[in-house]
Amino acid sequence: MEENAPGPSTPAEPPVEANVQKPLNNSSVTQGFLAVISLLPCVISGAVLGFTGVSMWNLPLTYRNSTWFASLAALGAALGCLISHSLMNAFGPRGSVLLSHVVCAIGWMLTFSSWTTTNLLVGRTLTGVFVGIVTVAATAHSAECFPSRPSARPVVYTAIGVLCVYLAGSLLSYGQTAAVATAATIVSFVLIRSFVPESPAWLESRGRPGDAEYSRLKLRVTRPSDGARTLEDGVKPSTGGDSTGHRSTAAEAVYRRLHHPDVYRPLMALGLHLALQQMSGPLVLVSYAVQLVDDSGVRVFNGHFVAAVLAVFLVAGALVSTAMNHRESSATLSAAGTLTAGVVISVYNLARRLFLNRLGSQLLSFVPLLGLIVFSVSSSVGLVPHSPVPRYATGEHVALAFGYTVAFAVIKCYPYVHSAVGWWVFAVFAVASALNIVYGVLMFSEPDESSKQQRSATPSKRSSVGPAV
Repeated sequence: MEENAPGPSTPAEPPVEANVQKPLNNSSVTQGFLAVISLLPCVISGAVLGFTGVSMWNLPLTYRNSTWFASLAALGAALGCLISHSLMNAFGPRGSVLLSHVVCAIGWMLTFSSWTTTNLLVGRTLTGVFVGIVTVAATAHSAECFPSRPSARPVVYTAIGVLCVYLAGSLLSYGQTAAVATAATIVSFVLIRSFVPESPAWLESRGRPGDAEYSRLKLRVTRPSDGARTLEDGVKPSTGGDSTGHRSTAAEAVYRRLHHPDVYRPLMALGLHLALQQMSGPLVLVSYAVQLVDDSGVRVFNGHFVAAVLAVFLVAGALVSTAMNHRESSATLSAAGTLTAGVVISVYNLARRLFLNRLGSQLLSFVPLLGLIVFSVSSSVGLVPHSPVPRYATGEHVALAFGYTVAFAVIKCYPYVHSAVGWWVFAVFAVASALNIVYGVLMFSEPDESSKQQRSATPSKRSSVGPAV
Protein backbone atom coordinates (compact mmCIF):
# COMPACT_ATOMS: atom_id res chain seq x y z
CA MET A 1 0.00 0.00 0.00
CA GLU A 2 1.38 3.37 -0.93
CA GLU A 3 2.20 5.82 1.85
CA ASN A 4 0.45 8.84 0.30
CA ALA A 5 -2.64 6.97 -0.91
CA PRO A 6 -5.91 8.53 0.33
CA GLY A 7 -7.83 6.62 2.91
CA PRO A 8 -11.36 5.35 2.51
CA SER A 9 -12.80 8.37 4.32
CA THR A 10 -10.91 10.94 2.27
CA PRO A 11 -13.27 12.65 -0.17
CA ALA A 12 -12.34 12.27 -3.84
CA GLU A 13 -11.35 15.34 -5.80
CA PRO A 14 -14.24 16.72 -7.87
CA PRO A 15 -13.90 16.20 -11.63
CA VAL A 16 -12.73 19.14 -13.65
CA GLU A 17 -15.53 20.55 -15.81
CA ALA A 18 -14.77 22.50 -18.92
CA ASN A 19 -16.94 25.58 -19.13
CA VAL A 20 -17.57 26.23 -22.81
CA GLN A 21 -19.20 29.61 -23.23
CA LYS A 22 -21.85 29.26 -25.87
CA PRO A 23 -23.20 32.18 -27.84
CA LEU A 24 -26.20 33.90 -26.34
CA ASN A 25 -28.08 33.81 -29.64
CA ASN A 26 -28.15 30.02 -29.91
CA SER A 27 -31.75 29.18 -30.68
CA SER A 28 -33.66 27.87 -33.66
CA VAL A 29 -35.32 31.24 -34.25
CA THR A 30 -31.96 32.96 -34.27
CA GLN A 31 -30.59 30.49 -36.80
CA GLY A 32 -33.43 31.38 -39.15
CA PHE A 33 -32.68 35.05 -38.58
CA LEU A 34 -29.02 34.44 -39.46
CA ALA A 35 -30.06 32.59 -42.62
CA VAL A 36 -32.16 35.54 -43.75
CA ILE A 37 -29.46 38.09 -42.92
CA SER A 38 -26.75 36.09 -44.71
CA LEU A 39 -28.81 36.02 -47.92
CA LEU A 40 -29.77 39.69 -47.97
CA PRO A 41 -27.03 40.27 -50.60
CA CYS A 42 -29.01 37.99 -52.92
CA VAL A 43 -31.96 40.37 -52.62
CA ILE A 44 -29.69 43.19 -53.72
CA SER A 45 -28.44 40.99 -56.58
CA GLY A 46 -32.02 40.60 -57.77
CA ALA A 47 -32.43 44.37 -57.58
CA VAL A 48 -29.30 44.81 -59.72
CA LEU A 49 -30.51 42.36 -62.36
CA GLY A 50 -34.05 43.73 -62.46
CA PHE A 51 -33.18 47.43 -62.25
CA THR A 52 -33.62 47.96 -65.99
CA GLY A 53 -36.80 45.89 -66.21
CA VAL A 54 -39.17 48.77 -65.49
CA SER A 55 -36.92 51.85 -65.87
CA MET A 56 -34.94 50.90 -68.95
CA TRP A 57 -35.94 53.68 -71.30
CA ASN A 58 -36.18 56.36 -68.59
CA LEU A 59 -32.40 56.55 -68.37
CA PRO A 60 -30.61 59.49 -70.06
CA LEU A 61 -29.02 57.17 -72.61
CA THR A 62 -29.28 56.53 -76.31
CA TYR A 63 -30.81 53.31 -77.59
CA ARG A 64 -27.43 51.69 -78.13
CA ASN A 65 -26.08 52.75 -74.74
CA SER A 66 -29.28 51.57 -73.07
CA THR A 67 -28.68 48.05 -74.34
CA TRP A 68 -25.15 48.27 -72.98
CA PHE A 69 -26.47 49.46 -69.63
CA ALA A 70 -28.90 46.54 -69.45
CA SER A 71 -26.31 43.90 -70.35
CA LEU A 72 -23.16 45.10 -68.56
CA ALA A 73 -24.41 43.78 -65.23
CA ALA A 74 -24.20 40.24 -66.58
CA LEU A 75 -20.68 40.88 -67.91
CA GLY A 76 -19.65 42.27 -64.53
CA ALA A 77 -21.17 39.20 -62.89
CA ALA A 78 -18.95 37.00 -65.05
CA LEU A 79 -15.92 38.93 -63.83
CA GLY A 80 -17.13 38.61 -60.26
CA CYS A 81 -17.44 34.83 -60.61
CA LEU A 82 -13.87 34.58 -61.91
CA ILE A 83 -12.36 36.50 -59.00
CA SER A 84 -14.70 35.07 -56.34
CA HIS A 85 -12.62 31.96 -55.77
CA SER A 86 -9.46 33.90 -55.01
CA LEU A 87 -11.38 36.27 -52.75
CA MET A 88 -12.95 33.40 -50.83
CA ASN A 89 -9.58 31.76 -50.40
CA ALA A 90 -8.08 34.99 -49.03
CA PHE A 91 -10.97 36.51 -47.05
CA GLY A 92 -13.49 33.71 -46.63
CA PRO A 93 -17.08 33.59 -47.99
CA ARG A 94 -18.37 36.16 -45.48
CA GLY A 95 -15.39 38.47 -46.01
CA SER A 96 -15.83 38.25 -49.79
CA VAL A 97 -19.50 39.19 -49.50
CA LEU A 98 -18.63 42.16 -47.27
CA LEU A 99 -15.97 43.35 -49.71
CA SER A 100 -18.42 43.06 -52.61
CA HIS A 101 -20.86 45.35 -50.74
CA VAL A 102 -18.35 48.19 -51.00
CA VAL A 103 -18.06 47.66 -54.75
CA CYS A 104 -21.85 47.51 -55.11
CA ALA A 105 -22.41 50.70 -53.10
CA ILE A 106 -19.94 52.59 -55.33
CA GLY A 107 -21.74 51.27 -58.40
CA TRP A 108 -25.16 52.37 -57.15
CA MET A 109 -23.79 55.82 -56.26
CA LEU A 110 -22.42 56.25 -59.77
CA THR A 111 -25.83 55.24 -61.10
CA PHE A 112 -27.97 57.83 -59.30
CA SER A 113 -25.48 60.67 -58.80
CA SER A 114 -24.13 61.13 -62.31
CA TRP A 115 -25.63 61.99 -65.68
CA THR A 116 -22.60 61.02 -67.75
CA THR A 117 -22.80 57.88 -69.83
CA THR A 118 -19.38 56.61 -68.74
CA ASN A 119 -20.20 56.76 -65.04
CA LEU A 120 -23.53 55.05 -65.59
CA LEU A 121 -21.93 52.18 -67.50
CA VAL A 122 -19.08 51.84 -64.99
CA GLY A 123 -21.53 51.85 -62.10
CA ARG A 124 -23.62 49.18 -63.79
CA THR A 125 -20.53 47.01 -64.28
CA LEU A 126 -19.52 47.38 -60.62
CA THR A 127 -22.94 46.29 -59.41
CA GLY A 128 -22.63 43.31 -61.74
CA VAL A 129 -19.31 42.35 -60.13
CA PHE A 130 -21.18 42.29 -56.83
CA VAL A 131 -23.72 39.88 -58.35
CA GLY A 132 -21.01 37.49 -59.49
CA ILE A 133 -19.21 37.40 -56.14
CA VAL A 134 -22.46 36.91 -54.25
CA THR A 135 -23.52 34.13 -56.62
CA VAL A 136 -20.52 32.03 -55.57
CA ALA A 137 -19.77 33.21 -52.03
CA ALA A 138 -23.31 33.42 -50.66
CA THR A 139 -24.17 30.02 -52.14
CA ALA A 140 -21.10 28.43 -50.58
CA HIS A 141 -21.78 30.06 -47.21
CA SER A 142 -25.47 29.09 -47.07
CA ALA A 143 -24.78 25.53 -48.22
CA GLU A 144 -22.28 25.02 -45.39
CA CYS A 145 -23.92 26.99 -42.59
CA PHE A 146 -27.61 26.28 -43.24
CA PRO A 147 -27.78 22.80 -44.81
CA SER A 148 -31.05 21.86 -43.08
CA ARG A 149 -33.00 24.93 -44.22
CA PRO A 150 -34.35 24.56 -47.79
CA SER A 151 -35.55 28.17 -47.72
CA ALA A 152 -31.95 29.37 -47.36
CA ARG A 153 -31.34 29.24 -51.10
CA PRO A 154 -30.09 32.26 -53.05
CA VAL A 155 -32.54 31.96 -55.96
CA VAL A 156 -35.56 32.70 -53.73
CA TYR A 157 -34.03 35.86 -52.34
CA THR A 158 -32.85 36.94 -55.78
CA ALA A 159 -36.41 36.65 -57.10
CA ILE A 160 -37.64 38.69 -54.12
CA GLY A 161 -35.09 41.35 -55.03
CA VAL A 162 -36.47 41.49 -58.57
CA LEU A 163 -39.99 41.95 -57.19
CA CYS A 164 -38.84 44.73 -54.84
CA VAL A 165 -37.04 46.69 -57.55
CA TYR A 166 -40.00 46.34 -59.92
CA LEU A 167 -42.33 47.78 -57.28
CA ALA A 168 -39.90 50.60 -56.49
CA GLY A 169 -39.25 51.32 -60.17
CA SER A 170 -42.97 51.56 -60.87
CA LEU A 171 -43.37 54.30 -58.25
CA LEU A 172 -40.00 56.10 -58.29
CA SER A 173 -37.59 57.43 -60.88
CA TYR A 174 -34.47 55.48 -61.77
CA GLY A 175 -32.30 57.78 -59.62
CA GLN A 176 -34.55 57.42 -56.59
CA THR A 177 -34.68 53.65 -57.06
CA ALA A 178 -30.87 53.50 -57.18
CA ALA A 179 -30.66 55.64 -54.03
CA VAL A 180 -32.97 53.24 -52.17
CA ALA A 181 -30.86 50.32 -53.38
CA THR A 182 -27.73 52.07 -52.08
CA ALA A 183 -29.29 52.43 -48.64
CA ALA A 184 -30.31 48.76 -48.70
CA THR A 185 -26.74 47.78 -49.60
CA ILE A 186 -25.35 49.71 -46.63
CA VAL A 187 -27.92 48.15 -44.27
CA SER A 188 -27.06 44.67 -45.58
CA PHE A 189 -23.36 45.31 -44.97
CA VAL A 190 -23.97 46.41 -41.38
CA LEU A 191 -26.23 43.44 -40.57
CA ILE A 192 -23.86 40.85 -42.03
CA ARG A 193 -20.87 42.46 -40.34
CA SER A 194 -22.67 42.48 -36.99
CA PHE A 195 -24.47 39.12 -36.88
CA VAL A 196 -23.31 36.58 -39.48
CA PRO A 197 -20.24 34.49 -38.53
CA GLU A 198 -17.58 33.34 -40.94
CA SER A 199 -17.49 29.89 -42.52
CA PRO A 200 -16.23 27.35 -39.94
CA ALA A 201 -14.42 25.34 -42.63
CA TRP A 202 -12.53 28.40 -43.83
CA LEU A 203 -11.59 29.35 -40.27
CA GLU A 204 -10.19 25.88 -39.65
CA SER A 205 -8.25 25.98 -42.90
CA ARG A 206 -6.57 29.15 -41.60
CA GLY A 207 -5.54 27.53 -38.32
CA ARG A 208 -8.26 29.10 -36.16
CA PRO A 209 -10.07 26.09 -34.61
CA GLY A 210 -11.38 28.13 -31.67
CA ASP A 211 -13.12 30.64 -33.91
CA ALA A 212 -14.40 27.80 -36.07
CA GLU A 213 -15.94 26.03 -33.07
CA TYR A 214 -17.56 29.25 -31.86
CA SER A 215 -18.98 29.80 -35.35
CA ARG A 216 -20.45 26.28 -35.34
CA LEU A 217 -22.06 26.88 -31.96
CA LYS A 218 -23.59 30.11 -33.21
CA LEU A 219 -24.84 28.50 -36.41
CA ARG A 220 -25.86 25.22 -34.68
CA VAL A 221 -24.02 23.08 -37.23
CA THR A 222 -22.08 19.91 -36.45
CA ARG A 223 -18.45 19.32 -37.17
CA PRO A 224 -17.97 17.39 -40.46
CA SER A 225 -16.03 14.18 -40.53
CA ASP A 226 -12.37 14.22 -41.49
CA GLY A 227 -13.11 12.50 -44.79
CA ALA A 228 -15.62 15.16 -45.74
CA ARG A 229 -13.36 18.11 -44.98
CA THR A 230 -11.65 18.25 -48.32
CA LEU A 231 -11.17 21.05 -50.75
CA GLU A 232 -12.21 20.75 -54.36
CA ASP A 233 -8.66 19.94 -55.47
CA GLY A 234 -8.62 16.88 -53.21
CA VAL A 235 -6.39 18.39 -50.49
CA LYS A 236 -7.52 18.58 -46.90
CA PRO A 237 -7.82 22.11 -45.54
CA SER A 238 -4.61 23.20 -43.91
CA THR A 239 -4.53 23.86 -40.18
CA GLY A 240 -2.09 25.82 -38.13
CA GLY A 241 0.57 23.11 -38.39
CA ASP A 242 1.06 23.43 -42.14
CA SER A 243 3.61 25.80 -43.55
CA THR A 244 2.33 28.72 -45.56
CA GLY A 245 5.06 28.17 -48.10
CA HIS A 246 3.47 24.86 -49.17
CA ARG A 247 -0.06 26.30 -49.27
CA SER A 248 -1.27 26.92 -52.81
CA THR A 249 -4.35 28.93 -53.57
CA ALA A 250 -7.49 27.25 -54.78
CA ALA A 251 -7.38 29.18 -58.04
CA GLU A 252 -3.91 27.83 -58.84
CA ALA A 253 -5.11 24.30 -58.09
CA VAL A 254 -8.03 24.73 -60.48
CA TYR A 255 -6.01 26.09 -63.39
CA ARG A 256 -3.24 23.56 -62.77
CA ARG A 257 -5.69 20.70 -63.28
CA LEU A 258 -7.69 22.06 -66.21
CA HIS A 259 -5.93 19.71 -68.62
CA HIS A 260 -7.15 16.64 -66.70
CA PRO A 261 -10.20 14.89 -68.20
CA ASP A 262 -11.92 14.65 -64.81
CA VAL A 263 -11.81 18.47 -64.62
CA TYR A 264 -12.37 19.87 -68.09
CA ARG A 265 -15.06 17.37 -69.14
CA PRO A 266 -17.50 18.21 -66.31
CA LEU A 267 -16.57 21.87 -66.72
CA MET A 268 -17.41 21.85 -70.42
CA ALA A 269 -20.63 19.92 -69.79
CA LEU A 270 -21.75 22.37 -67.13
CA GLY A 271 -20.75 25.37 -69.26
CA LEU A 272 -22.84 24.16 -72.20
CA HIS A 273 -25.82 23.55 -69.93
CA LEU A 274 -25.59 27.07 -68.50
CA ALA A 275 -25.21 28.52 -72.01
CA LEU A 276 -28.40 26.82 -73.22
CA GLN A 277 -30.14 27.86 -70.03
CA GLN A 278 -29.30 31.53 -70.55
CA MET A 279 -30.13 31.36 -74.27
CA SER A 280 -33.70 30.48 -73.27
CA GLY A 281 -34.03 34.01 -71.90
CA PRO A 282 -34.40 34.02 -68.10
CA LEU A 283 -32.33 37.17 -67.61
CA VAL A 284 -33.85 38.73 -70.73
CA LEU A 285 -37.21 38.62 -68.96
CA VAL A 286 -35.73 40.24 -65.88
CA SER A 287 -33.83 42.93 -67.82
CA TYR A 288 -36.57 43.89 -70.30
CA ALA A 289 -39.79 43.05 -68.46
CA VAL A 290 -41.94 45.93 -69.69
CA GLN A 291 -40.57 45.75 -73.22
CA LEU A 292 -41.10 41.99 -73.26
CA VAL A 293 -44.74 42.51 -72.30
CA ASP A 294 -45.16 44.97 -75.17
CA ASP A 295 -43.43 42.61 -77.60
CA SER A 296 -45.80 39.77 -76.70
CA GLY A 297 -48.83 41.83 -77.72
CA VAL A 298 -50.40 42.45 -74.29
CA ARG A 299 -52.14 45.83 -74.45
CA VAL A 300 -55.07 45.47 -72.04
CA PHE A 301 -53.03 46.05 -68.87
CA ASN A 302 -50.31 48.55 -68.01
CA GLY A 303 -46.83 47.18 -68.71
CA HIS A 304 -45.48 48.08 -65.27
CA PHE A 305 -48.39 46.30 -63.57
CA VAL A 306 -47.84 43.18 -65.67
CA ALA A 307 -44.11 43.27 -64.88
CA ALA A 308 -44.87 43.33 -61.15
CA VAL A 309 -47.27 40.40 -61.55
CA LEU A 310 -44.61 38.47 -63.45
CA ALA A 311 -42.16 39.13 -60.61
CA VAL A 312 -44.66 37.63 -58.15
CA PHE A 313 -44.81 34.47 -60.24
CA LEU A 314 -41.02 34.55 -60.47
CA VAL A 315 -40.87 34.31 -56.68
CA ALA A 316 -43.42 31.50 -56.73
CA GLY A 317 -41.37 29.57 -59.28
CA ALA A 318 -38.24 30.02 -57.17
CA LEU A 319 -40.05 28.59 -54.13
CA VAL A 320 -41.26 25.61 -56.17
CA SER A 321 -37.79 24.90 -57.55
CA THR A 322 -36.31 25.11 -54.06
CA ALA A 323 -38.86 22.64 -52.71
CA MET A 324 -37.89 20.03 -55.32
CA ASN A 325 -35.38 17.47 -54.10
CA HIS A 326 -33.51 16.91 -57.36
CA ARG A 327 -31.83 19.82 -59.09
CA GLU A 328 -31.82 18.11 -62.48
CA SER A 329 -35.60 17.59 -62.24
CA SER A 330 -36.22 21.27 -61.49
CA ALA A 331 -33.92 22.31 -64.34
CA THR A 332 -35.75 20.02 -66.79
CA LEU A 333 -39.16 21.20 -65.60
CA SER A 334 -38.03 24.80 -65.93
CA ALA A 335 -36.84 24.27 -69.50
CA ALA A 336 -40.12 22.53 -70.33
CA GLY A 337 -42.08 25.51 -69.01
CA THR A 338 -40.01 27.95 -71.05
CA LEU A 339 -40.53 25.78 -74.13
CA THR A 340 -44.29 25.75 -73.56
CA ALA A 341 -44.43 29.50 -73.04
CA GLY A 342 -42.38 30.18 -76.16
CA VAL A 343 -44.59 27.94 -78.29
CA VAL A 344 -47.80 29.48 -76.93
CA ILE A 345 -46.68 33.06 -77.56
CA SER A 346 -45.32 32.20 -81.02
CA VAL A 347 -48.53 30.44 -82.07
CA TYR A 348 -50.65 33.31 -80.78
CA ASN A 349 -48.61 35.90 -82.64
CA LEU A 350 -48.77 33.81 -85.81
CA ALA A 351 -52.54 33.55 -85.50
CA ARG A 352 -52.79 37.27 -84.80
CA ARG A 353 -50.89 38.04 -87.95
CA LEU A 354 -52.75 35.61 -90.20
CA PHE A 355 -56.30 35.41 -88.88
CA LEU A 356 -57.12 37.86 -86.11
CA ASN A 357 -58.06 41.50 -86.49
CA ARG A 358 -57.25 44.23 -83.98
CA LEU A 359 -60.37 43.58 -81.87
CA GLY A 360 -59.80 39.84 -81.78
CA SER A 361 -56.19 40.33 -80.74
CA GLN A 362 -57.24 42.48 -77.79
CA LEU A 363 -59.92 40.00 -76.70
CA LEU A 364 -57.43 37.13 -76.76
CA SER A 365 -54.56 39.02 -75.15
CA PHE A 366 -54.86 36.77 -72.09
CA VAL A 367 -53.20 34.00 -74.13
CA PRO A 368 -49.75 35.66 -74.36
CA LEU A 369 -50.24 36.89 -70.78
CA LEU A 370 -50.59 33.28 -69.60
CA GLY A 371 -47.57 32.41 -71.71
CA LEU A 372 -45.55 35.15 -70.01
CA ILE A 373 -46.64 33.91 -66.59
CA VAL A 374 -45.44 30.39 -67.41
CA PHE A 375 -42.27 31.93 -68.84
CA SER A 376 -41.71 33.87 -65.62
CA VAL A 377 -42.27 30.86 -63.35
CA SER A 378 -39.91 28.75 -65.44
CA SER A 379 -37.24 31.46 -65.64
CA SER A 380 -36.72 31.42 -61.88
CA VAL A 381 -34.34 28.44 -62.07
CA GLY A 382 -32.06 30.24 -64.53
CA LEU A 383 -32.21 33.51 -62.62
CA VAL A 384 -29.01 32.55 -60.79
CA PRO A 385 -26.85 30.18 -62.89
CA HIS A 386 -26.09 27.05 -60.88
CA SER A 387 -25.19 23.44 -61.45
CA PRO A 388 -28.13 21.06 -61.99
CA VAL A 389 -26.42 18.51 -59.73
CA PRO A 390 -25.56 19.07 -56.05
CA ARG A 391 -21.95 17.99 -56.47
CA TYR A 392 -19.43 20.78 -56.83
CA ALA A 393 -17.31 20.39 -59.96
CA THR A 394 -13.75 21.65 -59.89
CA GLY A 395 -13.70 25.11 -61.40
CA GLU A 396 -17.48 25.54 -61.29
CA HIS A 397 -17.01 29.28 -60.84
CA VAL A 398 -15.46 29.34 -64.32
CA ALA A 399 -18.57 27.67 -65.76
CA LEU A 400 -20.76 30.18 -63.91
CA ALA A 401 -18.72 33.02 -65.42
CA PHE A 402 -19.26 31.51 -68.87
CA GLY A 403 -23.01 31.33 -68.20
CA TYR A 404 -23.12 35.00 -67.26
CA THR A 405 -21.08 35.85 -70.37
CA VAL A 406 -23.67 34.12 -72.56
CA ALA A 407 -26.38 35.97 -70.66
CA PHE A 408 -24.58 39.24 -71.43
CA ALA A 409 -24.61 38.45 -75.15
CA VAL A 410 -28.28 37.44 -75.10
CA ILE A 411 -29.37 40.55 -73.19
CA LYS A 412 -27.32 42.83 -75.45
CA CYS A 413 -28.65 41.29 -78.66
CA TYR A 414 -32.32 40.87 -77.70
CA PRO A 415 -33.56 44.33 -78.81
CA TYR A 416 -31.81 43.99 -82.15
CA VAL A 417 -33.01 40.43 -82.70
CA HIS A 418 -36.56 41.42 -81.89
CA SER A 419 -36.41 44.36 -84.28
CA ALA A 420 -35.25 41.95 -87.01
CA VAL A 421 -37.48 38.90 -86.45
CA GLY A 422 -40.23 40.33 -84.27
CA TRP A 423 -42.20 37.90 -82.11
CA TRP A 424 -40.21 34.95 -83.42
CA VAL A 425 -37.69 35.71 -80.69
CA PHE A 426 -39.93 33.66 -78.40
CA ALA A 427 -39.49 30.74 -80.77
CA VAL A 428 -35.73 31.15 -80.38
CA PHE A 429 -36.16 30.86 -76.60
CA ALA A 430 -38.29 27.75 -77.13
CA VAL A 431 -35.66 26.08 -79.32
CA ALA A 432 -32.93 26.78 -76.75
CA SER A 433 -35.16 25.31 -74.02
CA ALA A 434 -35.82 22.19 -76.08
CA LEU A 435 -32.10 21.66 -76.60
CA ASN A 436 -31.54 22.20 -72.90
CA ILE A 437 -34.10 19.53 -72.04
CA VAL A 438 -32.46 16.96 -74.30
CA TYR A 439 -29.00 17.87 -73.09
CA GLY A 440 -30.03 17.78 -69.44
CA VAL A 441 -31.62 14.35 -69.75
CA LEU A 442 -28.55 12.96 -71.50
CA MET A 443 -25.91 14.49 -69.27
CA PHE A 444 -27.35 15.09 -65.81
CA SER A 445 -29.98 12.41 -65.22
CA GLU A 446 -29.36 10.21 -62.21
CA PRO A 447 -28.72 6.53 -63.03
CA ASP A 448 -31.25 3.94 -61.96
CA GLU A 449 -30.75 1.72 -58.91
CA SER A 450 -29.31 -1.23 -60.85
CA SER A 451 -26.74 1.01 -62.50
CA LYS A 452 -25.82 2.51 -59.14
CA GLN A 453 -25.31 -0.95 -57.61
CA GLN A 454 -23.23 -2.13 -60.54
CA ARG A 455 -21.15 1.05 -60.44
CA SER A 456 -20.61 0.74 -56.69
CA ALA A 457 -19.53 -2.89 -57.06
CA THR A 458 -16.99 -2.02 -59.76
CA PRO A 459 -14.12 0.26 -58.71
CA SER A 460 -13.83 3.32 -60.86
CA LYS A 461 -10.99 5.74 -61.36
CA ARG A 462 -13.16 8.60 -62.53
CA SER A 463 -13.78 11.65 -60.44
CA SER A 464 -16.98 11.79 -58.47
CA VAL A 465 -17.46 15.50 -58.93
CA GLY A 466 -19.49 17.11 -61.65
CA PRO A 467 -21.72 15.53 -64.28
CA ALA A 468 -20.87 12.20 -65.81
CA VAL A 469 -19.65 12.66 -69.36
